Amino acid sequence: MEMKIVDIDVFNKDIGLDYETLKELYLVFVEEINQEKEAVNNQLTLREFEKLRKSIHNVKGIASNYRAQYVFENAKKIDLKLNNEDYENLSSYISDFSKAIEEAEEEITKYFVQGENS
Repeated sequence: MEMKIVDIDVFNKDIGLDYETLKELYLVFVEEINQEKEAVNNQLTLREFEKLRKSIHNVKGIASNYRAQYVFENAKKIDLKLNNEDYENLSSYISDFSKAIEEAEEEITKYFVQGENS
């Protein structure tokens, strides 16, 4: 079975929100996750590994809460590297992480655009 990038239906089943509230929550999630993505990329450039570790930890938490499994899995890989102080190829991992966020945002947008057209 293929892993969904973001499982909005499972999130909503667990929480039980109306469509508009669900949409608002996911729009806030997209905003937060993009702010963290920008912070992570800046922290990598500046080699601020302790700040980077905190940002990745934050992303893991919010991605898990919003059932953004693909983002969570990428953040988990980076977290493991940082905890082991393994900075080799970290930029490649951050690149994959950024792509995962972009794909999550795309899937969320598609979900709500389709929902409005149903």
